Amino acid sequence: MKHKIALLFTALLLFGFAQAQVSKESYEKAVDLLNCKTVELTLPKENIQQYQQQCNCNATDFAQINKFLTSVGKLDATIALSNEVESLKKSFKENWKKEDAVTFLSESIFTDKKFQKIAAFADKRKGKPEFDSYKLNLKTDVANTLVESVTQETVTSTNTSVQQPNVEDRISKLEENSNTKKNYNGILGGLADYLILFSILLGVIALLLALRKPSSETDYDSLIDKLIRSQRMNSHFQSQQSVFRSTSNNNSSSAELRDANNRIRDLETQIEIIKSQLSNTNPVSSYTAQTTQPTYQEVKQPEVITQTFFLSTPNSDGSFNESSASSTFKDGASIYRFIKVGNNKAKFQIEEKDASAKLALQYPDKNIDPVCDAVNAFNPKATRITTVEQGEAELQNGKWIVEKNKKAKIKYEN
Repeated sequence: MKHKIALLFTALLLFGFAQAQVSKESYEKAVDLLNCKTVELTLPKENIQQYQQQCNCNATDFAQINKFLTSVGKLDATIALSNEVESLKKSFKENWKKEDAVTFLSESIFTDKKFQKIAAFADKRKGKPEFDSYKLNLKTDVANTLVESVTQETVTSTNTSVQQPNVEDRISKLEENSNTKKNYNGILGGLADYLILFSILLGVIALLLALRKPSSETDYDSLIDKLIRSQRMNSHFQSQQSVFRSTSNNNSSSAELRDANNRIRDLETQIEIIKSQLSNTNPVSSYTAQTTQPTYQEVKQPEVITQTFFLSTPNSDGSFNESSASSTFKDGASIYRFIKVGNNKAKFQIEEKDASAKLALQYPDKNIDPVCDAVNAFNPKATRITTVEQGEAELQNGKWIVEKNKKAKIKYEN
């Protein structure tokens, strides 16, 4: 088990070292590409060829785009749109993953109301083939433009001519410097590297402890002991750091030491919180609860009565009198068919029989409008009524009440 945990720590550390992020330079190029493509889609046809000649979207920038727009004239709306796209450069984030940056530039900005002109540009062209093609190509072009750069903790280089030292070489060098103690400044720099590694280890341990559920009290004691030992190691590093600080140049690496101290204090606080949470938990009872055979109790659900009935003209307030309901269809009287979906809820529609439609169309303002919304205009020559979407009604105090937003949707047909 210890061997597996050690391997897990190593894998997590190496993953953290190799984390890549989008470079700011490539992000700004992607924004320029977005700006160029967006402006091109808004230009009148007579200006597009000249624009493509002066502004190659794969190599142009905001200055060239703005110069063209101002030279043409009468393109104030396009200029304002271009300026807002240019402002997206301020949205760059440190440690931004490539997939997140692509999503932001090719999808999110078109729905984010914070970018009003971009959102209006997208709404105006939504559903049009040229806009769909624009978005599809934009996503591919942005992804190809964005370049990931490896963070400072990266321990390997793809350049075969200059090989960077790997993790093992760095640790060996640090141990050699610690043993010889020939150069205090070198040791101090190595100690800073150790502190970074140690901080990451403590963070991973805290995360695993928060996710893990120990199976017994012994596991809790073991985990707390590990945290205490980690804290003691932390104190040892602090004492060594004080010694090196007094023997080295006070001006060198002071900012690095302050940063390491701040990280250590944060980790100490997190460790104390976790220890407090573990101490307040009763692992024995938790373990007993896990091993106890669960019991099941059957709960009878109330029986839903399904029933079909018919009603005639609704009241003006959008309700039906329950006392007027009939279990059978009555020619010349029944207009609506109801189907119960619960003990006090039902769905309804205009009955499909010609007699019901004829009766309803005699006085549509009284027979239809209170409980139905038409999806097309009323036609005096209509002879049929089709229910597009059933309405919903609820039984309250002897009336089937239909709310305004739950009316049936109908369509008049000849």
